[in-house]
Amino acid sequence: MISHVYFDFFGTLVDYDPSVLPDAANAPHDFAVRAGVDISPTEASEWWQQAWIELDTEADRTGRECSMLEIAARYAELLTDGTGAVDVSDADLQRLVTEYLDAWTAGIRLAAFATECLEDLARDHSLSVVSNTHDADLVPRMMRRFGIEQYFSQVFTSVDLGWRKPHPEIFATVLRHHGIPAGQAAFVGDNWAADVEGPIAAGMAAFYVGVPSPGRLPSTLAEIPGLVRR
Repeated sequence: MISHVYFDFFGTLVDYDPSVLPDAANAPHDFAVRAGVDISPTEASEWWQQAWIELDTEADRTGRECSMLEIAARYAELLTDGTGAVDVSDADLQRLVTEYLDAWTAGIRLAAFATECLEDLARDHSLSVVSNTHDADLVPRMMRRFGIEQYFSQVFTSVDLGWRKPHPEIFATVLRHHGIPAGQAAFVGDNWAADVEGPIAAGMAAFYVGVPSPGRLPSTLAEIPGLVRR
């Protein structure tokens, strides 16, 4: 019997634009201007995207998560390589991260039936979030924004744990934390590799709520409580 349900966050409990170049603001360009670098918004976006791709690709390869501050630092290095020395402090990098995440999260919305699903399952299950994210505070902040934090006993983030889904260690870690066998756990998410194949390989049940494709028929969040209790 399933006693613990683990939810992915982005694309599962909230709808979001996965682009690393949000429309709301160009924080990398604002950072470059403050640093005295004369580049266009387009050039700033291209270098930001390069920094992101470099670190994210390596994280995918190794399973080891990278942080927003590491991405910001790599972006500053690219600015230096391209334009000369850029003198920035840790506080400057943190401001870039804060302003970037404010822009990136501006359009995030709670997913349909998320509250109803959580309220239902929380009556008789322990709920946790397990999210691949580059910033440890981002998911808790979004949970408070949408008023769903009370349904969860724990938030596990890849940047805190050091491993990203679908690496086996992230699933082993959360199971050890709760002291349960994998057979008592279910995972709900929108990414087939990270949220379905990874949990199943760890011995969990898994429910897909992503985009339909051949062989991948999703459920809705409204259906999840019934599926978990089946």
